[in-house]
Parts: sequence; structure tokens; C-alpha cells
Amino acid sequence: MLNVTITPHREFLPADTVEQKLFLMMKMRPTKQVASSRPSTAFVLLIDTSGSMDEVVIGNPQATGRTYYDDGKEWMEVTGAKSKGEIVIESLLALVHSGKLSQRDKIAIIRFNEQAMPVIGLTSATEISQLEGAIAQLRHCSGGTRIGNGLRQALSTLSDQQMTSCRTLLFTDGQTIDEDICRELAREFATKNIPITALGVGDFNEDLLNDLSDITGGRSFHVVTQNTSEVAVSITDLPNKIIEEFTLAQQDVVTNLALAVKTVKGVQLTRVLRAYPSQAEFPLNQDPNPIGNASANDETIFILEFTMESRPASRIRIAQLGLTYDVPGQNKRGELPIQNVVVQFVAGQNFAAQVDQEVMGYVQQCNIAQLVSAAARASEVGNSEQAEKFLETARQMTQRVGNEAMTQSISTAQDELRKTRKISPDTRKTIKMGAKGKTIKMSTSIDDEILEEQIRQASGT
Repeated sequence: MLNVTITPHREFLPADTVEQKLFLMMKMRPTKQVASSRPSTAFVLLIDTSGSMDEVVIGNPQATGRTYYDDGKEWMEVTGAKSKGEIVIESLLALVHSGKLSQRDKIAIIRFNEQAMPVIGLTSATEISQLEGAIAQLRHCSGGTRIGNGLRQALSTLSDQQMTSCRTLLFTDGQTIDEDICRELAREFATKNIPITALGVGDFNEDLLNDLSDITGGRSFHVVTQNTSEVAVSITDLPNKIIEEFTLAQQDVVTNLALAVKTVKGVQLTRVLRAYPSQAEFPLNQDPNPIGNASANDETIFILEFTMESRPASRIRIAQLGLTYDVPGQNKRGELPIQNVVVQFVAGQNFAAQVDQEVMGYVQQCNIAQLVSAAARASEVGNSEQAEKFLETARQMTQRVGNEAMTQSISTAQDELRKTRKISPDTRKTIKMGAKGKTIKMSTSIDDEILEEQIRQASGT
């Protein structure tokens, strides 16, 4: 049901070397039969309706001369422009009228400010009039922002869904005071296999949204009012982005991937990352580790990073891997036979110097996000010289792997840094979120019909 190959970044590792790394690529692709078994979906749209969502972001506002009171303040009515809230409403209406949803798709809408208020429970996407009425209830915006209350309500809505591709789409434009609660809740989302797609516009904490998407195996995006980067999402393109996220949920034909890893003494699993089609770094606080879903008609690629103590020249098994998963379209569960990770340690450096370029291409792309975050931290404390070094290394990596859009975004940040000795908040958000959301596919793909014996041979078992 699921084709898997396992490839180390090196066939041979140097013996008698302290604290060295092994990067293991797990490449997954559903079989053609599984790829054609479309799952049902359950999608929660979690919408920030705090007062700041009434901010006008598009058009040329013209005063009507009328005023009104809302949220304890006096506001002047304008025409000829659109607020963030109005654009979100248009985007959700575009989704329900897109023609891409069927009776197998369900939508729930939750609005939140300081409190979370369900607008409509899980409803068939074909009940368009009901959904239209629910979307209209998002027009009134007021109050502050507590994302945790909204997440808790979304988790309650989706937690009992079985053999269904679930997802929560969070749209927010503000800071929240309960970040610790949000991260705790995200771990529960991960356990229930509910990825969070986080879209932020305006004054939000990109580190929080990146953490929510990382922990749950989702994605995160910087939504901008004036698009100057291909790795950001223009607010005028928000309808297409929301439709795209729903389409991705429909393509998650393999769900609830759970990875069990048992290492020998002196070997530690230090990171588990999804490298393609988008990036996420999963926390290592569960056994087995939930690592999200696998999409139809494309590969899903993970990188496992091991840290090893010094070893003499020998051929040894350093770890065993186990994998279980669901195929919701066929109402089945599957598993990959236990895979042995065997490493050949050799004396000298000649053999050990050879690396698998495909594996290292994905490792490098995952490291770009770390470099960009390090540059942002250095800039914030006034160390512009160190920030420039991090950015230049990241730019060279993006150039090497052919990610032109990310190269351009990093170059923009470098220009700002040279002129002002700082990276602006908007540029910081774009490069930090863009580095995780844009992955270039490296060469070599798996045969759809690879046999189990070939899998074992490829993994060295």
C-alpha cells in the first residue's frame, strides 16, 4: 500500500570518529491503487475575528461621513476598500463555491477573539446555503486575541473523526498571550493527526505559527498586503491558498504515519524532519512519533538525523525502524516490516567521503530554515555582521539547490541589512516562514510498483 525506500547520506562512515552524524532519507509514495482511493475530509476553519481584522488593507478608502461605535471606540465608515475580515469572508465563499468539494468533505467554522465561538459544526460541503449563512456571521469583529481558545474548540470538533483526513486552517492577524497553551494543544493535535495550516497577516508571532505547523506536520504562511516575494502569500490570493490547502487534505491518502525508532547504545535519534513537499520538524516526545501524512501521486520525504559515538571499523546495526499508517479511502491500516539500519564503519577517509547528493540536497534545504532563524535572532540583538554571515550561507544553499524564489527573498533581507543594519519585521516573517514552506524536489524518484524485497535490499536489511 505504501512504497518506502531508505537511503543513508553515506554508504560508509569513518571509524574512530567522535560525534558524527548519519542522515537517513525515508522516501514514501502510495501505490497507484491507494493513490486513487480519495479519503473523506474534515476541515475546521479557525478564524480570528478580533477588532484588528476590521483594518482596511486593500483599495482607496473614501469616508462616507457616518460614524459608528464598536468595541468601545468610535469608527469612521468608509467605502471603496476592503478589510482583512472582508477578504477572509470572500475567500471562504470562494472555497464553498469552488466546485472542488463533495459530500465526502465536511467543514466547520469557529471564530475567536478572547473567546472561541463555534459558528457551524462539521457540515457537508454541499450544504452551500448553510455554509454561506455561517460565513456571514464572521462580519462583526471586536475584542482581543486568544488563539489557544480557538485551538481547543477545533481539537474538540475533530478529535472523534476516524479514517478521515483532518486539518485545521488557522487565520490570525495578532499576538496571543497564551502561546504556551497553544504549543501544548498542538501536541494533542499531532497525536490525533490533525495538521495545522497557519496563515498570519500583520502583527503576529511567526515563531509560534511555525511551531504549530511543525509539531502537527502542517504548513505556515506569511500573508502580505503588498506582495514583494514569491514565498509569501498575497492577501488577494488568499482564496486560492485556502482552496489549495483543502485540495491537499483531499490528497492525503495515507494518514496517521507513526514512526518507531529503536537505537543501540551510543546512538541517538536527534531530529525527524519532513523535507518534501514542505518542511516540518517533529518533536521527539512520543513513541511512536507521529509524522503526518503521505500524499497521492507524489513522494513524501523525511530525514532522520542520528548522532553516533566513536566506533571501530566494523559493520553494525545502529537502529531499527517501524512504521504504521492508515489508508482512510480503503478503511485499512498498514505497516512497514521492521527495517534494520546497518552502517559500515571503515578506517581512513577515502570511502567515507562519498555522499549521496539527493539526501544531502534535502538536508541542506532543511538547514536553510535554521540559518534564516539564526540570522533573524542576530539581527534582533544588533549583531548585523553575524546576521549577514548566516544569510549569505543560506542564500548560497538556496542557490545550490535551485530554489530561486527563496534566494531572492534572502537577497532582499541582505539588502535591508546592509542599508539599515536590521531586518524589517515583514521581511523576517517572509524568510522564516518561506524557508519552511518552499522545498525543491531533488533528483531520483521511486518506482510506483517497487516490491517489498527491493525495499529490503535498498535499506540494507
